[in-house]
Amino acid sequence: AEWSNNKDMVVNGTVNTQLRDMYLGVYGGLGIGQVVSVSVSSLALYLGSLAAARALHCGLLAGVLHAPSIGFFDCTPVGRILNRFNKDVDVLDNVLPMTLRGWTSCFFSVLGTLF
Repeated sequence: AEWSNNKDMVVNGTVNTQLRDMYLGVYGGLGIGQVVSVSVSSLALYLGSLAAARALHCGLLAGVLHAPSIGFFDCTPVGRILNRFNKDVDVLDNVLPMTLRGWTSCFFSVLGTLF
């Protein structure tokens, strides 16, 4: 809007290249800044998710291996324990990071709209 409505862009029938280059530089800088910030935030999110998944996996494994009664392992089939463990790890590895990514994207979109 500012760029297209600027009366100083065309002077004596020629385009003011300095002003055009300044606008292009600002828009290009904003685009590069957006690429860098999205890349850094995605990297931080996935590294944090990886660290959280490792910690929670160790907690899950310790909880299963240190079950209070040995009768739990006698009456529960190994396949059922492995399937439940696998489902919980799948949620940690796949569902949780995507949910957090969607939430942060929505959060920053709201912040960008408000400010």
